[in-house]
Amino acid sequence: MSEKLLYAANMLASRCWRSQVSPEKIKEIVVVKWDEIGDMVTAVHVFEILKSYAPQARLTLLCKPFVGSLINANPYIDNVIHHTEELPLRADVWVELRGTWRTFWLSLWRTKKVRLDRGRVRFAQRGQQPHERITNFRIIEPLVGNLAWSLEPLFIGESDEHTAQNLLNELLGEERSSKFVVVHPGGRSLLRRWPVERFAEVVKKIYHVEGFQSIIIGTPDESELIEGIVKDSDGAGVAWITKATLGTFAAVISRAELFLGNESGPLQIADAMGVKSIALFGPGVKDVFYPQTEGSKVIHHILDCNPCDQIHCSRPNNKCIDMIEVQEVLNTFTK
Repeated sequence: MSEKLLYAANMLASRCWRSQVSPEKIKEIVVVKWDEIGDMVTAVHVFEILKSYAPQARLTLLCKPFVGSLINANPYIDNVIHHTEELPLRADVWVELRGTWRTFWLSLWRTKKVRLDRGRVRFAQRGQQPHERITNFRIIEPLVGNLAWSLEPLFIGESDEHTAQNLLNELLGEERSSKFVVVHPGGRSLLRRWPVERFAEVVKKIYHVEGFQSIIIGTPDESELIEGIVKDSDGAGVAWITKATLGTFAAVISRAELFLGNESGPLQIADAMGVKSIALFGPGVKDVFYPQTEGSKVIHHILDCNPCDQIHCSRPNNKCIDMIEVQEVLNTFTK
């Protein structure tokens, strides 16, 4: 069944519950965020807000296993789980930031007082979608009211921090491990990926003009992109093809002077860690996932066909991501 149908079902179901309750009456909160890396990162402020509203409540988060290391050290979450069988049998507040049909059905008989969902907000915002952080706040706003909130960083565990520093010393040497740029050439959709040869050219220019070496990062399925950039960078870039935890990934990114990359989960990690970014957007929706860190820049040529399904391109010989020129990126870097 489609996501839109799930949104509609959630919207109708939530009408059967209150959207408000006194904070002292809340003992158990369930948050469902069955989502990808970037989507999880843009929701971390929700956990602090809920804990601020009901500090005595136990907060359980259901998320995908591979995302767990990004939020395991978050002090506002009492219990991180990855299987619906581990969900509490009863919850005073149930929040579907993004759920599944399984969590939808479970919520119908496990929610005691308040049920909140993404469908209601997406319907209200149709055609005018704001930044994803705002959307996530609006999901819980009927409960918490106008509580002030800010950009909440990711909390990284000591083990991941230690692993990251050792890795940087190994890749760059201790004397250079504090001044570097992180480059991520990957992206979930092929249409999001800026050409490898252009990344390589930017990496070389950054090194020769600014003296910063670049770490080209990604997972094994992105190795061809990474190795292509390193090969053409004349020693200005080093590869980090990793199976490390996302916590270690975030700890490495947090130490960078700058992040350069396509619309992706690592871009959202950089933004959450307060790292200035140059974000390259192709078919993505305007504003929704733009970095918010002061000094960050977005390059996005928005065409008449935007947004698209990010699979089928109506302009295959002149894709929107390919309209970004090397000099355009370099000009942004030097501003």
